[in-house]
Amino acid sequence: MRITCFHGNYSNMGYIYLTSPKDENNNEYLSSNEISQYVSKEHLHIPYVTDLDITASLIQMVVSENPFKFDYGNSYDTEYGNDMDMQGYIKGIELSLTKDRFVDLVSNQAFKVIQTEWKDQEFRLVTFDHLEHVLHPENIIYKLTDEKDAFVIVQLCKPEGLGFHYSSEAEQLPIALFKGLLSSREDIYSLEYLMKPEFIMCQG
Repeated sequence: MRITCFHGNYSNMGYIYLTSPKDENNNEYLSSNEISQYVSKEHLHIPYVTDLDITASLIQMVVSENPFKFDYGNSYDTEYGNDMDMQGYIKGIELSLTKDRFVDLVSNQAFKVIQTEWKDQEFRLVTFDHLEHVLHPENIIYKLTDEKDAFVIVQLCKPEGLGFHYSSEAEQLPIALFKGLLSSREDIYSLEYLMKPEFIMCQG
């Protein structure tokens, strides 16, 4: 799984590739990658967890009746754009990601793949934050399609708390922050790719 962080004077942008990117030749990024200056080599991997019972935590969360893309612009907004395929499966997430937060997430191995069972089906949970924030009972689970074989876990935050300002109160929507991906689709979100760590941090 490739996670990039570009930081500079005016922006701190991140991108999480949930499927393998087309530009496999990323030598330009790798040659300027600074992550090894901040995180020791033994922490630059993605743990695979099989002995953690998280089903009870998942059951506490609200599961939306609507697919994620259906509620976009109606019930919530997002920080930036997110890439989806024609069916609605998310391929990549664009997010705010400061250097310090990226270092914290990587060094403390917040990015994990957890084997679990939910709704009488085997799923893998991919985490994008520390586990206590991923499994928070107030988070919402959105299906990506009506097939119900992939879901995202989101936290809805007040826009002003994230620095977003709307011209009118009527336009204000909560901001959906991605905390995790639940998937049973090996063909779309392959374990081989998800377990391949590519943590890239570059100075803008």
